Amino acid sequence: MTWPVTLKLDNAAYPLSVVQRAAYSLADTVTIQVGIEANQISLTAHPAEARLTLSPEQAHSLILQHLNDFALRDHINRETAGLREVLARAALAGCGVSQ
Repeated sequence: MTWPVTLKLDNAAYPLSVVQRAAYSLADTVTIQVGIEANQISLTAHPAEARLTLSPEQAHSLILQHLNDFALRDHINRETAGLREVLARAALAGCGVSQ
């Protein structure tokens, strides 16, 4: 594998917001160009610095790790949204704050 590192992602598995958060979190290591095509998101990554010691294979793995991390966070956030609302209402009611 050589630079640039290219990934094609199914936007059902990795929503654009997840891809953007992953790209931002890696900005100090790799610069990632995000492109949108039909039902895919394409990523093209380049080293952020000329003296980067990360191999293209390591960069590929690192990008996938961050994508999976942010996808899981997004999934947990969606799954627990109702519970957070219930807890917030209960906390406000316990403080005497009416809604």
